Amino acid sequence: MGLTEQLGHPDPRQREAAARRVALRVWEPEAEEALGAALVRAAGAETDPGALAAQLDALPAVEAGLTDGDLHRLGLVRSDSPVLARLLARAGRLQISAPVRPSGAATLAVVRCLRGAPRTGLWLRTPDGAWTVLERIELYGRAADRLDSGCTGRVLLSGPGARGLGEWERLDADPRPRECVRGLRAPDPRVRALAAAGAADAAGAAGAAGAAGAGVPVGAAGAGAPVADPEAGRMLCAALARAAVTESDPAALESELAALLGLAPFLGPPALALLHALDPATLPARARTCLDALLRPGRTG
Repeated sequence: MGLTEQLGHPDPRQREAAARRVALRVWEPEAEEALGAALVRAAGAETDPGALAAQLDALPAVEAGLTDGDLHRLGLVRSDSPVLARLLARAGRLQISAPVRPSGAATLAVVRCLRGAPRTGLWLRTPDGAWTVLERIELYGRAADRLDSGCTGRVLLSGPGARGLGEWERLDADPRPRECVRGLRAPDPRVRALAAAGAADAAGAAGAAGAAGAGVPVGAAGAGAPVADPEAGRMLCAALARAAVTESDPAALESELAALLGLAPFLGPPALALLHALDPATLPARARTCLDALLRPGRTG
């Protein structure tokens, strides 16, 4: 029985075991999409608490393969899972649906949630890359901590990009991790090398460590970027390791392994298992140095 079939098994313990197996691997893009869709279907119909928890915990392993439709369906799953909360926040997309109004140093706007479930404290980006912070959400005149997909509410936004919001129609939770994953799958090795070079920044790894509440990025570091998201970091590590083990271009390979060093705190067993398949004797000198550092016993990760 395949994993997708096991995720729909009548026995909840079988469904739970299948979800835990999903979480222990790095998957190829096609498998990510198929398993992501199967996990979403399973979570939407699940009645067993243990199986549901395992299904939601497994989602970051296939997050890059989730579609907007999958994310919408996940928003309907009622659970206090911090993993689900962070995933839906990372996917957040807001459409500004009425003229904005300045409010002191911040900006008031009426928005509709197009995707995910943005939460208060989340950092969002304007199309030109400026950061805003979702300070407050109001639904029907009452404060709320999240805005679900399809809902319209009034929000207060602050941060460097807040004053220019009248120019834009849309705000996104930081899309760079997904963009990096797509770049690492590109046929052009120069695109793969550039995607790898931007991976640490995409994970927010240059920011301060830690996050409050359910783990949604709420702080700022240096020039105003959100703090690191461990699950985004692990998603990037999985994509980088998968790219490295199939890489034919020496410059792209060096960039991928160097990026993994920069993301070492997020490098988990599934990605490490892939890296062990690389033969150091076949690598260029600088790539071999990076790999040795990544696989060194006692490395923190």
